[in-house]
Amino acid sequence: MFSPATPRLGLFVYVVLVFAIAGCAKRTPRSQQAAGSAISPLEAARLELAQGKTEQALQSLNRILSNQPDLPEGLLERARCHLALGKNQPALADLDRAVALRPQWTEALYERGMVAAKTGDKERSRNDLRQAMSQDVMLELYLNWRGLDGSLESRLRADPGPWLGEFGFLVDAEPNNPTVFLLRGLCHLVDGEKNLKRDSFVQAEKDFTRAIDLFKANPMLGASYDPWANRAFVRAFLGKDALAEEDKNEAFRRIPSADHGREVAERVAQAQSRAKELR
Repeated sequence: MFSPATPRLGLFVYVVLVFAIAGCAKRTPRSQQAAGSAISPLEAARLELAQGKTEQALQSLNRILSNQPDLPEGLLERARCHLALGKNQPALADLDRAVALRPQWTEALYERGMVAAKTGDKERSRNDLRQAMSQDVMLELYLNWRGLDGSLESRLRADPGPWLGEFGFLVDAEPNNPTVFLLRGLCHLVDGEKNLKRDSFVQAEKDFTRAIDLFKANPMLGASYDPWANRAFVRAFLGKDALAEEDKNEAFRRIPSADHGREVAERVAQAQSRAKELR
C-alpha cells in the first residue's frame, strides 16, 4: 500500500479499505500455522499448496476427503489444487459440492465465480460474484482471499493485467459497488504510469469518477480522500489542471493529516510536470 517511505509511487490507497481489513478476521499466515508443533492434516495440505507442492497437496486432500467426503474446507482446497494444475472441470465439481454444503460461503462463491468467468459461463459467474459481494460489500474477504490486503500496490505494479480482468468480472457482476471501480481505477493508473499510456489514464479517470459518484450516492460507506486524490493525480497527468486542482482541494477537505496533504500535493505536482510524456 502507499507509504510516505515510497514517494515515487502514485497510488493513494483507500483508507476505509485499510481500516475494514484491519478489523477483519483473517486466516493465520500459513508459515505461522506450520510453525506449530501440531497442525491438522488440512492445514498441512494448505501449506503444501502454498509451497508449490501441488501434487503432494492434492494427494493429501484426496486422503482427507476419502474419509470426510463432505468437508467443505477440503473441497475448496482441492479445487484450488485442480486450478493450479489447470484442471477447471474437476475444480468446478469440488466447488459445486462445497457451495451445496455451505450455500452462503463467500470465499467459495468468489472462487467459483472467477472460475466460471474464465471458462466462459458469464451468467453463473455474475450470480456467484454478485452474491459474494452482497455479503462482502467493502470487499474485505475478497482482498484477504486474493492476498491483496497487505500488498495491494506491489502486486498491482508487478503485473496489472490479470487484476484488470478480475476486477472487470466484479464490475460486471455488481456495477454499483464503488470499491470495485476504485480497485480497477488503481489498475489503470498503475498501467498508465508504468507505460505512459494516455488511454489507461483516461480509463482510470472514468473508474475513479464512477467510484466517487457511487460513494456520493451512498454516504453511509464513508468515502475517504483517496478517490479524489487519485483522480487529481490522473487528471494532472492528462493535462486537466483545473479539474485536478478541484479534486486536490476536495481530497484536502477529507485528508487525515498534514503529511498526507503534502504527499497528495507532491504527487499531483509530479504528474503535472510529466504530462507531456504521455503517448
